[in-house]
Amino acid sequence: MHLNRGGALVGCAFRYDAAYLRDTRAYALCPELPLTPGNIPSGSDRPLFGVLADCQPDQWGRTLLFNAERRAARAEGRGFMTLTEVDFLLGVQDETRLGALRFSLDEGKTFMGPPRAEVPDLVDLPSLTDAADAVAQHRETDHDVRLLVAAGTSMGGARPKVTVKDAEGDLWMAKLPESGDRWDVQAWEYLTLRLASDAGIEVPVARLHRIGPSRSILLTRRFDRRPDGGRIGFLSADSLTQKAFFEVIDYRTLAETLADHSGRPATDGHDLFRRVAFTLLVRNVDDHMKNHGFLRRADGWSLAPLFDVNPNPFAVVESTPLRPGGTRIDRDVRVLLATADSYGLRQDDARRVLAEVAAATSGWTRIAQDMSLPAEEIALMAEAFENPNRDEAQAA
Repeated sequence: MHLNRGGALVGCAFRYDAAYLRDTRAYALCPELPLTPGNIPSGSDRPLFGVLADCQPDQWGRTLLFNAERRAARAEGRGFMTLTEVDFLLGVQDETRLGALRFSLDEGKTFMGPPRAEVPDLVDLPSLTDAADAVAQHRETDHDVRLLVAAGTSMGGARPKVTVKDAEGDLWMAKLPESGDRWDVQAWEYLTLRLASDAGIEVPVARLHRIGPSRSILLTRRFDRRPDGGRIGFLSADSLTQKAFFEVIDYRTLAETLADHSGRPATDGHDLFRRVAFTLLVRNVDDHMKNHGFLRRADGWSLAPLFDVNPNPFAVVESTPLRPGGTRIDRDVRVLLATADSYGLRQDDARRVLAEVAAATSGWTRIAQDMSLPAEEIALMAEAFENPNRDEAQAA
């Protein structure tokens, strides 16, 4: 990795080991790193290779690592160390790191990361929630920061997330509430995952823990781990499309890129169309390229289970456009139908999928009532679920 004097990453180079290139199981870690000998330089608009960026912390995790360094500097009586992309890459607990990469300087005898700490258990969730609240309100203690860092910092996004273990040792991602939430965000995401499953979309195993009025914790089993604990390669759509920082990737481009890298392009293309239709019908507007993922299978990259899907009653949010140059606000399901061929679907099949998703999502009020969600939240969320695309879907 090449850093400038201010510590900012300006580029990097990568080289595969010769033994890896000879291995029949070897695969390119990301599109920027083809299976070729010699040094591979990063591009000027993407200074860090996607597979490395995907296992780094995002906004929430970086906040924790900055906080931990500031406290360590104060305790040790030294100046604050400028954290670089190298520090962020190695500041994640090895056990909880997203995807299949691990980092070692001694050929796998030991793996790099912060000082070893036990991953919290499910019983630690109340303490983790209190610690996250303290961070949000800038009243955290050293113990709060240590607990949250031990719970993993490689999950993306701005909202508080931690990794915990269950009694069998399986890893779960826990999404925690924020004190400023206007509705029970985790409960509504859980409801939306149930709707997605009804609509024929693969979702992770999920549980909901209610911890108070309009406050819940959403638990989803980590899908980048096998039942035996083995790790599964992960890439975000951001990395699969090699998206530059200021570039806007649309869904049609994503579908066409996925077809080039998937081991089962027809299945994945159809599944992606179904997910986009679902996104429009539940008004999930937080659907940028970091919120779509792919898992490495024997035959190539394939869609990971759906994650980070949140209905939003307020439409004025910039989201992923449906086609190149398309609008990022008030996206129209009719535009999605017009681009169905990019997903490998004929018009009749696309309309059938849309009808199935519309039927599955129409039962949202029943599930909300079964979950005993507050009537005022149900009335608010009607703006998301009963949006104009539902009428268009029924008409189509």
